[in-house]
Amino acid sequence: MHMLTAALPFAGFYGSQHDAELDYAMTAMFSNDQGDPNQGLTDRLSSACCWSAVHRAYAKEFSECFCEEAGIHHARFESMDSPKFYNFETDRMFIKLPLKEVQRMMRETSTASLAQVAGERHTSRSGFISFYSPDWRTWGDVTCWDHNQLQTLIEAYVLDTHGELDETGLMESARGNGRPEEWIEDNTPGVERLYRVHDYLRTREART
Repeated sequence: MHMLTAALPFAGFYGSQHDAELDYAMTAMFSNDQGDPNQGLTDRLSSACCWSAVHRAYAKEFSECFCEEAGIHHARFESMDSPKFYNFETDRMFIKLPLKEVQRMMRETSTASLAQVAGERHTSRSGFISFYSPDWRTWGDVTCWDHNQLQTLIEAYVLDTHGELDETGLMESARGNGRPEEWIEDNTPGVERLYRVHDYLRTREART
C-alpha cells in the first residue's frame, strides 16, 4: 500500500493550551483536598519527568483524535519533531496515510478552500518566506505532495467538512480519563516515592 506522510495542524507545546493541560495534570497529582498543589513535589516531578516521552504520547493521542473527528481514515501516527529552540518554530507531528485516502480527500475538498488555505499558509510576507507557491494548482499531482502540502489539503478538507476543529477540545476524553496523568507517571522515575511523600503530608494535614 502506497503511504504518504502528512503534517497535522498542531499548536505545539511551547506556551500553548496543550502545555497548560500538562501543567494542570502535573499540579493535580500533588494537590490537597482544597485543590492547592504542593509546589515542592510539583517541582521535583517536573525535574524528573522525561517530558519528550510525555509529549510523544500526547501527540499520538492527539493525532488519533484529530483523524477520527476529521473523518480521515486508515491514518496512523508516525512521529513528532521538536525544535532545539522555540524562537521561530514549534513542535510538529506527522501521520502516515494511504494514497487512496489522500485522493479521496482531494476529490471531496473544494478548490475554493484549497485556494484559501494555500494562500494563508504559503504566501510570503514580512518575517516569513514561503518555499511553496501559494497557488496549489502549480504543485503537480497530489501523489507527489510533501508533508507541508498535504497539511494544506487536510486543513482545507477540515474547513469544508467541519469549519474548524478545537485542538484542546479534541483531548477532552483523554483529559477526563486521566490520560495526561498516566503519561506523566509512566515517564517519571521515582514517582512512587513522590506519591508516598504526598500521601504522608495529606494524612498529617488531616490530623491537624
